[in-house]
Amino acid sequence: MFEAQLLKVGSTVYSPWFPRGGCSIAATLDVIEIAGDDTEIRVDVYTKASLDAGAGTYADAGTYITRSGIDGPGRTSETWPGKTFNLVRYKFSVSNSQEESGWVLFRMLLPQWFDSVKA
Repeated sequence: MFEAQLLKVGSTVYSPWFPRGGCSIAATLDVIEIAGDDTEIRVDVYTKASLDAGAGTYADAGTYITRSGIDGPGRTSETWPGKTFNLVRYKFSVSNSQEESGWVLFRMLLPQWFDSVKA
C-alpha cells in the first residue's frame, strides 16, 4: 500500500484517507531498514465518517504498531476490531529517545478487513 517510505527521526506523517473494507482492520508494518538502536517507528490508525470534517479520531488510542532499531527489520501487525468508520488513515511517527539522528525505511502492506461477529 505504501512502498519504500523513508522517514527521519522527528517526522510525523499522515497517509491519505482510504475507504474501509469492513468494520475491523488488521494492519502490517514492514520495516526494511532502521538506523539506530533507539530509533522507533509508531503507526496509529485514525478514522472518521465520510461526511465529517477534520483530522478524525484514533480508532483506538491504546492500540498501535511499533518497531525499534533493537527489533531490526521485519514485520509487525496489529488489529483494531470493530473500531473503524467509513474512512481510515495511518499516522507514522519516528522518534529516538536519545534525540540522535536516525531514520526508518518501511512500507505498509495492504490491510486485511473483516467484520466482527457478535454472539
